[in-house]
Amino acid sequence: MVSKSKKNTIVKNKRTPPPKHTEDDPRARRCVSQRAPSREKTCPMRLLVYLSNQNEWYLQTNSCLQHKFHPKLDNSAMVLSQKDMSEQEQSLVNVLYDHNVPPSTISRVLSSLSDEDKGSFNPRFLFNFNEKSRNLIDVANGILPTCSDAEKTLKKLEL
Repeated sequence: MVSKSKKNTIVKNKRTPPPKHTEDDPRARRCVSQRAPSREKTCPMRLLVYLSNQNEWYLQTNSCLQHKFHPKLDNSAMVLSQKDMSEQEQSLVNVLYDHNVPPSTISRVLSSLSDEDKGSFNPRFLFNFNEKSRNLIDVANGILPTCSDAEKTLKKLEL
């Protein structure tokens, strides 16, 4: 059993609100959540749904779907995609992938080559990008996805 004094300190510790952020918080990232600095600066977005008697979900009319007052995302926190890659970077990614370099290492290499601090490439995106390019090269060489492993091997040996 817990004494009253310990119980009071536990309750006090639970009641301490999380720290509020300032307008120009450099730690503004997607993975960090902080309270608004004031009630006027809170995001009005509210999603109110209800379940009808016929087991159908409805959006209430007093829901608000507009976001406001979110901190601006820093450029270095942006995730880059294929449209942000130059042709040289795409060919470099293909060469590194051919030499069994892991996608996480390829992502770090691309980040170090860039002079601007514009963001980074997600390793999962790089893996998917390479798989798509490999599949397109295989189709161009007559190796279809429906072929068995033996047929694929024979066609690769013919090339």
